[in-house]
Amino acid sequence: NVLTTTEHLVKLVAELLDLSRIESGKIRYEMIQNDLVPIVEEAAREFKEVANRRGVNFSFQNMAGDTLQFIFDKDKDREIVINLIDNAIKYCKKEVLGRLELTNNHICFSVKDDGIGMTEEDKKKLFIKFSRSEEALKTNVDGMGIGLYFVKKVIEDHKGRVGAESEGLGKGSVFFFELPLK
Repeated sequence: NVLTTTEHLVKLVAELLDLSRIESGKIRYEMIQNDLVPIVEEAAREFKEVANRRGVNFSFQNMAGDTLQFIFDKDKDREIVINLIDNAIKYCKKEVLGRLELTNNHICFSVKDDGIGMTEEDKKKLFIKFSRSEEALKTNVDGMGIGLYFVKKVIEDHKGRVGAESEGLGKGSVFFFELPLK
C-alpha cells in the first residue's frame, strides 16, 4: 500500500510539474535523432506486467519495423506512450492492444481497449486540462485530467496529431498519436 501510494504521489507531482511548465511556456525539449521503436517496445513490456496484475490481457504489435529514426524528445515521447497505455489499462474490461505502424511517412501509435468508451460529448472534453468524463470518474477516481492535456501539447509541439475514437459508452476506445518522419 505504501509503495502504491508513493508511486501515485510521484506521478501526481510529475503531472503538476508538467502542467506548470506548459502553462508558463517553459516546457523544454531535447529534440535529437532517436529511435522510437525501442522506447515503445520497452513501455509495452513494462505495462504487460502491470496489465497481468490487473487481470488485463495486454498485447503489442509492431507493424513499423525494427527502427524508426527521426528527431524527437525521447523522454517526452516515452511519457506519452506510457500515459496512453496506462489509461487504456485503467479503463478497459479485459483487453488492450497497442500498435505501432508507419503510414504515409507518419508514425502512428495507437492503443485500443474494450473499456468504458465515450459519448460524443465526452470526446469534446478530451485533451482539455482538468477534464474527465462522468464514466471515467466512476471507473477510476484517481487522476486530475492532466495526462491527456500533456499528451496533446507535446504531440502538437512535435508537429503531430493526437485523437480518440469510440463507438459509444461501453464499446471501448482507441487513442492514438501520429508524428511526421522528418
